[in-house]
Amino acid sequence: MTEGGRMVLVLFVTAAAASDLYSGRIRNFLILPTLAGGFWLLAVNAPGELPSVLGMMLLTFFFLFPFWRGGGLGAGDVKFLMALVPFMGAHWYLTAVVLSFLIGAVIAAVLLIRDRDKSRTIHFAVPCGISVMLCLLLEQAEIQSLSLF
Repeated sequence: MTEGGRMVLVLFVTAAAASDLYSGRIRNFLILPTLAGGFWLLAVNAPGELPSVLGMMLLTFFFLFPFWRGGGLGAGDVKFLMALVPFMGAHWYLTAVVLSFLIGAVIAAVLLIRDRDKSRTIHFAVPCGISVMLCLLLEQAEIQSLSLF
């Protein structure tokens, strides 16, 4: 990933987390230009990865669609995760998604124990942002992504 790509990714996840915390939504005006920019950076820097990125985006949609329909995730959460793929590549993206759900589960458990309110929701862009930052730190430290498959 290029330095410019890292900067765009950090700004994107920060803005998405702030939007999710403030309004409970991740707005399309954040997602769509970032997705377009991610594809442009990918096409310029690593055009050979386009098929795997598109495949990972489709897998994300089909895997998370039932969670959206069931009310477990918002549509913005699904689009947000799909917009991460062009920046992170398939391997780092899978690591970030797994970490996002683990971090989200910990946050949900803490809130459930603390507040005892089963109807409370978490803002999923926050654990996603944390996981993306962790992946970027691991990448900077030249640690390979977790081998999930």
